[in-house]
Amino acid sequence: MDYFPIIKKEFDEVALSFNNTPPIKQVLSGNISVAHYKSLMRQIFHHARENPQLQALATVYFRGRQRKTIKGFYRHAISEIGHDQLALNDLKALGENVDTIPYENPLPSTSALLGFGFYQIYNLNPVGYLGYLFFLEFLPTKFGGIYKEKFMEIGIPEEAMTFLIDHHVIDVGHNKLMEEYENNLVNDENELNSVIYAMKVTGKLYADMIQNAFEQVENPKDWGSSSLEQTLADSQITN
Repeated sequence: MDYFPIIKKEFDEVALSFNNTPPIKQVLSGNISVAHYKSLMRQIFHHARENPQLQALATVYFRGRQRKTIKGFYRHAISEIGHDQLALNDLKALGENVDTIPYENPLPSTSALLGFGFYQIYNLNPVGYLGYLFFLEFLPTKFGGIYKEKFMEIGIPEEAMTFLIDHHVIDVGHNKLMEEYENNLVNDENELNSVIYAMKVTGKLYADMIQNAFEQVENPKDWGSSSLEQTLADSQITN
């Protein structure tokens, strides 16, 4: 059975709920500042940095017919490498010093979003990861243009929106891959339900990440830095 139309329909409902969350309504109403955008891009950097490795991790559990997807998954994951740098470039374009951002700890909601991806793969059904990926790939292609307009209205220039613009355009190709993944990975109701659940959770947690980023502007807190990231970066320079 072809479950892709069902998954796509579920995405439309998840996206509608996402766009009705407080932080996205704030964006769509234009009730944000450049500082809010900068705070969001810091968290997008932390999230995007982990995604290629997370996608590759999912393939560890693919067996039988699922193995047909591995090559495509790896190519897809490789294409995501460096997207975190786009977020840093956007911050640079807005005059931010980004030197220490790679060593900062993500905000709690960003860690929760990342943690769910690992939890889905390790503790639930690894096929459900497709729902996590589906939300991240389809959201910018469908709504990226709208978000871009709203950011431009508050004074964000196009050269500071390379992350959003790239995903609005490039992810169209990734959307086509999602149907191929579905054909090889989702073959029964249990797998379908796992994908839908992961998509819903991802939409909720992504909105939470944005809310947390906005709250950081109004009520900044220091969440420390990652000594491991810093230590390994320093050792690479030394060597």
